[in-house]
Amino acid sequence: MPSMASITVKKFDGVTDIVYDALSASGGDSSPAVWRQDTGAATGLPVGLRNLFKLLTKWNGPRTARQMTFEFVAPYAVQDSTTTLYSAKDRIVVSGIATMPQGVPATAINEAVYQALNLLAANLVKQSGAAGYAPA
Repeated sequence: MPSMASITVKKFDGVTDIVYDALSASGGDSSPAVWRQDTGAATGLPVGLRNLFKLLTKWNGPRTARQMTFEFVAPYAVQDSTTTLYSAKDRIVVSGIATMPQGVPATAINEAVYQALNLLAANLVKQSGAAGYAPA
């Protein structure tokens, strides 16, 4: 089982690092590990308006597979010009579920999971998500 740690990713510019600080480790099945962006542009925002990433693992119903569920939430924070207070006007949500059958060899699970998650990190997939349209 991996140990909880902060995660560093690249911003849209492909150069700048963004750190997601480890907030809480998973307490076990159905208890998410949680990270929050507390550095960079987020430092001026209230905690509730900062980007948040959750990762949860559990057994499926018949206990034949492990499932990993993830959710990334990026609030669109705006500042009121009169009160200078921030509020969430909307939020961007990216989520998904990966299912790993336990009757499949670890080498096959490793390869499939790494390939799938690397595909999600591919520029074409990121561009499609940002545009809201699959490649045509």
